[in-house]
Amino acid sequence: MAAIKITHEELREELRAGKKPMEIAKAYNMTHSVVLRRIKALKETGYDPANDRDYNNPENHPVAGYSTLVRHKSANDSSTGKVLEWVKTRVDIRDQMDAATAMLDTMISDIKPLPVIPFRNKVASTDQFTVIPIGDPHIGLMTWSKEVGEDWDIKIADRVYRKVFKRLLSNLPDTEECILVNTGDFFHADNIQGETSRSKHKLDLDGRHGKWLDAGFVVIRMFIDACLRKYKKVEFINVPGNHDDILGRAIGSYVWQLYRDNPRITVQKGDSPFQYVKRGKVLLGFAHGHTCRLSSLPGKMADDQFKLWGKTTYRHWITGHVHHNSWTQFKEHPGCKVETVGIIPPKDAYAHGGAYGAARGIQGIIFDKKIGYSPKRIEETVRAND
Repeated sequence: MAAIKITHEELREELRAGKKPMEIAKAYNMTHSVVLRRIKALKETGYDPANDRDYNNPENHPVAGYSTLVRHKSANDSSTGKVLEWVKTRVDIRDQMDAATAMLDTMISDIKPLPVIPFRNKVASTDQFTVIPIGDPHIGLMTWSKEVGEDWDIKIADRVYRKVFKRLLSNLPDTEECILVNTGDFFHADNIQGETSRSKHKLDLDGRHGKWLDAGFVVIRMFIDACLRKYKKVEFINVPGNHDDILGRAIGSYVWQLYRDNPRITVQKGDSPFQYVKRGKVLLGFAHGHTCRLSSLPGKMADDQFKLWGKTTYRHWITGHVHHNSWTQFKEHPGCKVETVGIIPPKDAYAHGGAYGAARGIQGIIFDKKIGYSPKRIEETVRAND
């Protein structure tokens, strides 16, 4: 018989009633070790009678620390001396992201959709389709040439992205469809403190958060509008990264709201760290690459999309995160290839200090729906006069 799950609140009440861990394990058909682990987790949320603490924090509000006001005690005073205590908690990052996503969806629900962009180009191929991965734009990043060898801010980013993207599109074939991918880390930071939500890393930013938010939304519109003018059908794949867990997901909702009246574009908002697309004999996976090892991705695709795996002959992952181009065939998974893409922004101070670096640019990848063999690439690099 399967163990009966005991909730966080039920476990606390059982302990308050004086039950021992072994008694709880027997009553709920659980192992003693599992109950002990649950009690340890309970302690992390403020239930610690041994230290005179008995708080009712929810399971997803672990204690970050305590501030205690105590009085002076005499030598024969056996009490703790505690007068008041403030409990500092933190909300689990996943709950923060879910709450922020719901809030952002509500906030942008009144955005007026853009007028439909007419398609006036000619389709040269319906057997092929184009994938354009936008590798880690890091909008909001600021660098100083005396420190890292290159000046960069949101004005420079806007100018360079427009020039490079225009050159790339002019060199790509006129396939019927384009899949435009935000591979993650679209924004350099995720909050007004200029930090990432997960690690709280302090980042080098160009001004206030509203400034780089506005710049980022202008850039994403530039990408999509340009693709809608060139391609008959566009699918936008949004993959939040480790720099922008919350704002990265907001991009998906923003794009969906703006273009929801345009039947030529579909949007994957970015609810999952793994996104998939099948076209003919080709199965593609998209991820930022920060949640698992690259070598795990072929197996992840086979597990998540086992039916589509069996219907395709060519399978390929496209990821960001590492800021350089690479193409790997893991010998344990001969049925799937994994690619990382480069980026346009320069190195920040952290990357420069760590001696990281790679060529800066963007690429379009051409896949054949029927044949499904190794794709063709057209690359465009950042030039000195951009």
